[in-house]
Amino acid sequence: MSVQFSGWEVVDDGASFPGVELQASQKPQNRGVYKMYHGTSIASARIIIANGFKQSSAGMLGRGVYVSRDIKKASHYPLHSNITDRVVFQLLVRVGRVKRIDQDNHPMQFSWHSNGYDTAWVPPKCGMNAVRSGLEEDCVFDPKRVKVVGIAKAPNTTIEKELKQLLSKTSKKPGGADGAADLCPLCKRKTQQGSKHIKQQCWECGQNLCILASKHFCPAKPSCWSCTVSLYQRNMSLPFYGWEVTYDDDSPHVELKASQEPKDSGVYTMYHGTSVANARHIIANGFNQSSGGMLGKGVYVSRDKKKAERYPLNSNITDRVVLELRVRVGRVKRIDKDNHPMQYTWSAQGYDTAWVPPNCGMKAVPSGLEEDCVFDPKRVKVASIARAADTVLTELQQLVANSLRNPGGGDGGAASPLGGAADVCSLCKRKTQQGSPHIKQPCWGCGQNICTLMTKHVCRAAR
Repeated sequence: MSVQFSGWEVVDDGASFPGVELQASQKPQNRGVYKMYHGTSIASARIIIANGFKQSSAGMLGRGVYVSRDIKKASHYPLHSNITDRVVFQLLVRVGRVKRIDQDNHPMQFSWHSNGYDTAWVPPKCGMNAVRSGLEEDCVFDPKRVKVVGIAKAPNTTIEKELKQLLSKTSKKPGGADGAADLCPLCKRKTQQGSKHIKQQCWECGQNLCILASKHFCPAKPSCWSCTVSLYQRNMSLPFYGWEVTYDDDSPHVELKASQEPKDSGVYTMYHGTSVANARHIIANGFNQSSGGMLGKGVYVSRDKKKAERYPLNSNITDRVVLELRVRVGRVKRIDKDNHPMQYTWSAQGYDTAWVPPNCGMKAVPSGLEEDCVFDPKRVKVASIARAADTVLTELQQLVANSLRNPGGGDGGAASPLGGAADVCSLCKRKTQQGSPHIKQPCWGCGQNICTLMTKHVCRAAR
């Protein structure tokens, strides 16, 4: 297999922008760079600014640097110290590969790093005895992943001014402890000490490139990727003999708070309010696009059950049904103001779902509750009945159960969460969707027949 590479354009999901702020309950994405905080004493603050962080020798998650996205958490430290001796750093943290630790005596509570993780994350209010406050906490194994960028709190203006001056002087030195950065002349992004950006020539036009540049369109080649692949397969060969896939152990569908932006390609739990008659039809035949609406054509759903419970508007409450759904959002566009330039054209611009965040001020959403519009009805599947009148609840639940057992009707109706009738792939043992069998091919080393969605294949010939 040859891959001709002459240009690229990066579409960022937001996790890699320096200093992304997450709510405490949001799971950090692997390789993200996040704003966090660390509480310490004045004397230790001076040392950290001058020399960088050092690993703690122990703690509830073992060795590492303990930080938090919650400034209230950091403000409690050092424990049992006078408040006049407390300083809170604002940090940028490169989390690397993240492991969620959410219970006492978790099997990886102290061994997460030896299992290949860079950061351990304790979500808020998870019930661990060692976190009596219930506030979010992180432990980063490598201190070089944690950089001081500001003073969030200081006991008085004198100390704050002193520490800010120390930080300013340190950041100007190329050998500074916070991984002082120079600018890459090609991509114009910061480089960390000892981690210079990799540069190479474009294989077609010869232009010198940085591999972290957000865009390079080779003038020697057409910009259409499919044309480039078919016409120019020669310069780079990728011998491939095996792989191992590591999942972040999330469930197939995720519950997000209304204010959290859905990630592209995610599968989320959402809700849809309708009448009893329409509920029967949807369960049997699947959704149809609405002809119009505040976001144009599509299926209107919400992660907020309260929103769905209002529909159909002006109907009798006994005729209202709330369907629980699994929604494959695909590529998501945020629409957060009236007369947004893509309010009605997001699908034509390549997006699968439009997302209206809560309390964004749009006049068309006077309730201020979260809303989504999914262009393709096949991306929306009924999973259960979230609410219905007692007189029809059992009937509708039975219809959903029957549809789950016999998923071939209509467009899938309440089929598997990902839609379509499902069989099991003989190689990877995962479900296949109707009309979308898994791709199989022989391993290029040992010849064994493999499925590209297998979790692991280690080639015998490549050992």
